Amino acid sequence: MRTQSFKNYCMRICITRSEKNAYSETFIHNQIKTFTENADVVTLYGGRYPERKEDGSLINSRLFWALHKIVKTVLGRNNFFSDYGMKKFLKENKIDVVFANYGMPASHMVAPCKALGIPLVAIFHGHDATDKKLIQQYNNYKDLFAYASQIVAVSRVMQEKLLALGANPKKLIMIPYGVKTAFFKPGQTDKQPSLLAVGRFTAKKGPLYTIRAFHRLVQQRPDATLTMVGKKDGLFEACEELAKTLNLEKSIHFTGVLTPVEIANLMQKSMVFVQHSLTAPNGDMEGTPLGILEASAAGLPVVSTLHGGIRDAVIHGKTGYLVEEKDEIGMYEYLLDLVSHPEKAAEFGANGRKHIQENHEQDVQWGKVLEVVKNAAKPTV
Repeated sequence: MRTQSFKNYCMRICITRSEKNAYSETFIHNQIKTFTENADVVTLYGGRYPERKEDGSLINSRLFWALHKIVKTVLGRNNFFSDYGMKKFLKENKIDVVFANYGMPASHMVAPCKALGIPLVAIFHGHDATDKKLIQQYNNYKDLFAYASQIVAVSRVMQEKLLALGANPKKLIMIPYGVKTAFFKPGQTDKQPSLLAVGRFTAKKGPLYTIRAFHRLVQQRPDATLTMVGKKDGLFEACEELAKTLNLEKSIHFTGVLTPVEIANLMQKSMVFVQHSLTAPNGDMEGTPLGILEASAAGLPVVSTLHGGIRDAVIHGKTGYLVEEKDEIGMYEYLLDLVSHPEKAAEFGANGRKHIQENHEQDVQWGKVLEVVKNAAKPTV
């Protein structure tokens, strides 16, 4: 039983994440920043098993790390050698609570946390709660659900998915993402019919459907343009080929990866944000897409799909429009409506910014998560 007094005590939190500098995970950088301002934080990263410190060094000795890899290759799971290093790290750093990003790393933290009596809080972000094969590999997160003090879901749909997997409803809480609204500045309302899409070229982002819907729009509005921001991998080549096939090479601009400042500037110059999210063949789904929250914060109307946390982030007919997954005709019709009525686009954008300010402010949302983590670490008496 943990009995130390928390009065005037700076809580020590260990945050685990999959990668250190993933461009698509700026929300985790913001999370760590908020936590660091309110607690003593150490971080670990390393894919599914967080085995590296912030400086890149291993938590284990080279010998134990090699033995862990050998045994894992044979048995297909973590073992004494991996858990030994993790327990040693947590103990030496006097960690009060572990906060694990994604269900997979959280599952790997169960054994060392349990051995030391350290509370564990996990937050699910998307594919970790929906990818069927991945979930099977982790036995439906049975051990994690049993030990974790709290489980955080970032959307109502994800909350329902985790409950269906067996999560304890008393431990499960839904806290959507937030963005720093002040970072995004709405642009002029008299814009050209310019569309913006921001996200990786993955199946669940539906970039091919976005391009086909845009092609229909160009038939009515030849002056329309589409800028697609994201790393040029995954489905990028298929998207580029489709753009050529549909003679959209002059209408679509693929930028590659951009900085947050560059994306914010693009949003200021764009008229509509578009994202055709859908359920991938392996079951993978979105949590709450950060790009959509950012677009609304920038005063852009959003045209997207009835998918995951988007249902909560976008208010249909007020801050944007939502269509069924794979309904590219419906998406085209709503895009045409907005580019044909700039005053409506501006109204929806203003409504969206207000919605984000009231429900998705970054510091408020991560502050809620921090309170969950702090409460999990409080000693029982």
